[in-house]
Amino acid sequence: MNVKDIPVIDNHSHLFDVSDKNREMINILSLSLNEIPEKQLKNSLIYHKYISELKDLLDFEGGYDDVLTKRKGLLETDYKGYVKRLCQDVNIRTFIIDLGYKPASVSLEDFENILPCDVKYMYRIESIVDELWEDKVSFKKAEERFYDEIEKAKSTLDVVAIKSIIGYRTGLNIEKKERSLMKKENYTEKEFRDFFFISALEKAGQLNIPMQVHASFGESNIDLLKNNPLKLKSIIDDPKYSKTDIVLVHGGYPYSFEAGYLAAMYPNIYLDMSEMVPFVPLGMKKGLRDMIDMCPFNKLMFGSDGFVLPDIHWLAARMAKKEMLNIVKELIEEDYFNEKYGQEILEMVFWKNAKKVYNI
Repeated sequence: MNVKDIPVIDNHSHLFDVSDKNREMINILSLSLNEIPEKQLKNSLIYHKYISELKDLLDFEGGYDDVLTKRKGLLETDYKGYVKRLCQDVNIRTFIIDLGYKPASVSLEDFENILPCDVKYMYRIESIVDELWEDKVSFKKAEERFYDEIEKAKSTLDVVAIKSIIGYRTGLNIEKKERSLMKKENYTEKEFRDFFFISALEKAGQLNIPMQVHASFGESNIDLLKNNPLKLKSIIDDPKYSKTDIVLVHGGYPYSFEAGYLAAMYPNIYLDMSEMVPFVPLGMKKGLRDMIDMCPFNKLMFGSDGFVLPDIHWLAARMAKKEMLNIVKELIEEDYFNEKYGQEILEMVFWKNAKKVYNI
């Protein structure tokens, strides 16, 4: 079976620098918002995995510092060429970029020009909902601005999905609140955010595009207890939203079996494996297996959650391809299916599923 040459659609990623900013790669390999000592970062599993894969990419032998020095020279002399090398190594054909997370502040035109592949976008509703809540505008004005921003993004950019990170704000236990009650201007932050989450879900259905929902671990400011994807069940069970495809971002990790269960029980629930891949190198092995224990193979998609530097997008694709190949081989050896279907699984996960879900 061949996995290296399979095209990749990265269904969940972020903008990265379009020129060398002299950033330390080791700091990008941590999800913490705290200042982590360098000695701790250098003793993390993902750091060692990154260096190992980088050595292989560059065909370079030497110590860790030597490898990073080699990489730095490539960035300084030909940044665009380095990005092209990363994308071609894992055959990335399309990035779907979350517009709401911009630690790398770049123009979209410059970003598209540096890439050797296509770019699509998704609109993160917190880009406007956070602002509306902080500004304490009237509900009527909030509703108008909310829909205006979505329409503006959809009309000016190639937006193929809507996204929410409500799990970071008030959690995934979404409760419906009638519009007539919201108009009375007597609501909590959670009620406000829940209302616009459901509004976004309805809008995605109207636009016939999927909605991505962060349902997993994340940076150090998230309450993991509020992010089990099962907390979304009351919304998923509502027939009103059954026609809208929902993508559970990051595979629900560490609640990966729960995410896989939902994907198996509901036709409109799909899974993305990003962030778990590459930031949890050993958990990735367990998480992927937990998901596919029940999740149909045509509902699982590759994503990197890459940000700031293109190495994360590349590393995730490398690790995911290796691990998915291992899983498929194991299942073939255990007589679940043959090599032909195994190859189909790999193609579905890395590009065919996303092509269908996002209509690209």
